[in-house]
Amino acid sequence: MLLPGRHHRDPLVDDYEDLFFTDLARFNQKRADRLVFPNAQRPHHRLGQKTPFSFLLAHQLEWQKWWTHTNA
Repeated sequence: MLLPGRHHRDPLVDDYEDLFFTDLARFNQKRADRLVFPNAQRPHHRLGQKTPFSFLLAHQLEWQKWWTHTNA
């Protein structure tokens, strides 16, 4: 099913559709878990078997020179 403004339906909704209608808090927890795992717990080959979060923390100082700071 295509949702307005989206190219595809979120697979999480397909996997936990029953929770979406019966236990929204648990559905949201499953969604959060699915977002956190690849970034905080799963090591990536291209990052030297580090998680994206640990890679970012390890290289934070060298990347700060590329960040721009503006006053709004």
